[in-house]
Amino acid sequence: MTEILFYITEQAGEGVQTALARRIAEKAWRQSRRIYVHCRDDVHAREVDAAFWAQPATGFLPHDLAADTPMAETPVVVGHGDDPGDHHDVLINLAPEVPDFATRFQRVAEMITGDGPLREAGRARFRFYRDRGFQIQSHRL
Repeated sequence: MTEILFYITEQAGEGVQTALARRIAEKAWRQSRRIYVHCRDDVHAREVDAAFWAQPATGFLPHDLAADTPMAETPVVVGHGDDPGDHHDVLINLAPEVPDFATRFQRVAEMITGDGPLREAGRARFRFYRDRGFQIQSHRL
C-alpha cells in the first residue's frame, strides 16, 4: 500500500512549499529514489523547475521538466497533468488536489503550509487519504 507522508509547517509565503518540496526531493534522490513532482499547471511546473535550479546555490538536484525529457531518463521530474507511468517511486504533490495516479507510487509526500488556501487544500487531501483507509504519517517542521 502507498505510504502517505504529510509535512506540516506554519511558515507562509510564495516559496515555502517549493523549498520544502526541494528538500524532500533531494533527500529521496540521495536514497536512490526516482521522484515525480506534480504541479498544479504548466506555469507552476516551470516556476518549480527554476526554483530547483536556484536553491540552494551550493547544491545540485538532477531534474528536468516532464515536457522536456522522457520521464525515465531523469531521477527527478517536474510536471503537471502528465501521467508519469511507472518510472518513479515518490510523488511530491504540489497540486491542490490528489492526482488520479497517486496510489501507484510507493510514497506520496504532501505539504501543508501556513497559507490559508494551501492549508485548506492540504486538509482536503488529508481527508481524502484518511477516508480511503491510508496510513498517514505527519511530520511537523
